[in-house]
Amino acid sequence: MIFAFVVVLIAFALFLYVLGLDIPGTWKFAVSVAEMIVVGQVLSMKYNLGASWGLILFRTKKGLDIIASLAKHEKFWSFFAEVGTLMSYGALSFIFMRKSVSRNSAIVGFILLLFLALFVSAPVLGFLAVNVKGALPNQDALSSGATESATRSIDGFLLLWFALLLGGGMFFVLLASILMYGVVVLSALSSTVFSGTTAIQDTNPGATFLLPGINIPFIEGIIALLVILVVHEGAHAVLGKMARVPILSSGVVLFGVIPVGAFVEPDEDYLKRIEKTKQTRVLVAGSTANLITSVITFIIFVGFMLSAFALNLNERGLLVATGDASGTLQKGDMIYKLNGEDALGYKNISIPKNSSVSLLTNHGDISLKTNIDGKMGITFYPLSGGSLIFAKFKYGFLDFIYLTLGLIFALNFVVGTINLLPLPFFDGYRILELNAPHPIVAKALMVITLIAFLMNFVPWLF
Repeated sequence: MIFAFVVVLIAFALFLYVLGLDIPGTWKFAVSVAEMIVVGQVLSMKYNLGASWGLILFRTKKGLDIIASLAKHEKFWSFFAEVGTLMSYGALSFIFMRKSVSRNSAIVGFILLLFLALFVSAPVLGFLAVNVKGALPNQDALSSGATESATRSIDGFLLLWFALLLGGGMFFVLLASILMYGVVVLSALSSTVFSGTTAIQDTNPGATFLLPGINIPFIEGIIALLVILVVHEGAHAVLGKMARVPILSSGVVLFGVIPVGAFVEPDEDYLKRIEKTKQTRVLVAGSTANLITSVITFIIFVGFMLSAFALNLNERGLLVATGDASGTLQKGDMIYKLNGEDALGYKNISIPKNSSVSLLTNHGDISLKTNIDGKMGITFYPLSGGSLIFAKFKYGFLDFIYLTLGLIFALNFVVGTINLLPLPFFDGYRILELNAPHPIVAKALMVITLIAFLMNFVPWLF
């Protein structure tokens, strides 16, 4: 075991070193993946773990007792599956569940569906825009929830949006979004190829990969991904046990030395032979667990943010987004005062040209030179404590809690909804296969969705 300990220690040290290098994120990703493949294969050869491309599966039967114990509460889990199907598929659930949905589960399901759509979805997009894409949000939009133009747009599509939501749940809403944005990207690509415009370069990608340590924080990202996989696979296992599907094993997955997931291994052949309603419940359970986890964590996240604001634990001032050329100020630094005045009033502070500006920062008093336009060569975002999805705190452990809770609620929402898409290897395709009026309908929708889904990634190539 000393050999394994040394290998893990060296692997983590090298991984953290690579993450700290001043090189493009794609290079960091490539080097990190290569390292974990090598480490996984070395450990596998030493201890006969049967790794494939660095992925190591630790199978165990210890989790099966927990699954069996949870599955005894059949009424609760039946209610859970019915509510989840309503959240996922709206009114389509009454077809998928063969009209076996109870009145109580229908009411709770529709309430949670509306809560997800009205209160959770927008903060998910805002949180990921800031903490994954690194795009500082418009403060007014975060404070009020919508701009005037956004309100007009919502008014225009409100009827269609509610029809999709109630008729097909999160599935219809996401599918429509993927298809429509796929058309936007295709149009931009056609304009670039055939007319020589820059339309595709000016189009934002509609999707991205989530890579801990690359575009999301490493520790917080790993925790969030583990929560996602544990609740997702655990729900599948419990509903499978209720349906009397044999569970062969459970365990954890490592990529090299990084924990990337948990799994359960049901008897797939047996699962395919049971009644369709039971199969649907087992398959939809994963997304149900993710969406309900998102709702619960979102409520905790909002409570945390409001408590931090009430106790004045959040930073107030100018958060540096891009530091100056000399490195005096760097991304993540805070500016509290400009020439002795509250930095939040920067729009009303006269900044002299070709001179020095005195700044009170989290590193103490510093000064920066201004150019002929009176600019200091930095970009920043004002933090006044008005946003429930974007903040920086006075203590590092609060930033850790903020990022961890935020990633758990946001990524559970994303994974729970995307898993409903009719794409190969997604539960959504198998659910559609089971319940479509004809197999050709499922295959046709799968092909259309796959093309649109891939189109959402195309702008990354330009």
